[in-house]
Amino acid sequence: MSPLRVWIDQTPAEGARQVLLSKEESTHLVRSLRARRGDALVLLDGHGLLAEAKLLTADPAGAAVEIVRVRQAAPIHPAITIAQGMPKGGTMDDLVRTCCEAGAAGVIPLETARCEVKLDADRAAAKQARWTQQAAEACKQSGNPWQATIAGPRKFDEWLATLPPGAPGELRLTGSLEVDAEPVGRVDFNGVQAVTWLIGPEGDLTADELAAARRAGFRPVVLGPTVLRAENAALACLAATHALVGRVGG
Repeated sequence: MSPLRVWIDQTPAEGARQVLLSKEESTHLVRSLRARRGDALVLLDGHGLLAEAKLLTADPAGAAVEIVRVRQAAPIHPAITIAQGMPKGGTMDDLVRTCCEAGAAGVIPLETARCEVKLDADRAAAKQARWTQQAAEACKQSGNPWQATIAGPRKFDEWLATLPPGAPGELRLTGSLEVDAEPVGRVDFNGVQAVTWLIGPEGDLTADELAAARRAGFRPVVLGPTVLRAENAALACLAATHALVGRVGG
């Protein structure tokens, strides 16, 4: 049986041999996953830690874990950020989980002109906390040792205005249906260190928003022959980037 993946809130001190899990994680591990003393575990902290461990005490109030071996995973390359016009309903929740499972370094929720989601400060903070928790759950689900950074929701124009000039090794791309959008397969990812994908909500970005994105250095890219839902477009952007990194640009 594969080791169970367990989330820890703090990275163990160097040389530490034991860790006490949080009550929430202990309860899930012992009662939901039915882990027993001696079971093999993998500890993740969202900062690259991959620690082989075994369960010492199956206590749902605070399970103790023995660390057997520790290694630090290299960051996923390149760092991919998804800047997403927030879709309605619970779709953004699914999108955050999917992006994190697929190896996104960050997700930036955006309030664009055609967004149906409008959040005040309190709701925005609550949403960010929820999405951050889902990012941790996605790490456990997928085994991704790096937790994506989930930004607080931003207004599109304000976010775009804060972007610095494009730097060497950085790509800015827009998932686009514009007539002059180039196929993603033609994008040269060689030597790229960071990629930011801008994706619209239902109804896409407006013409003014697309024009503003171009002025900020975003290149319109078509992902395929069909129109994708927002959460599927985000996954397609991540998958295409991972697949095309390292190949000879054409």
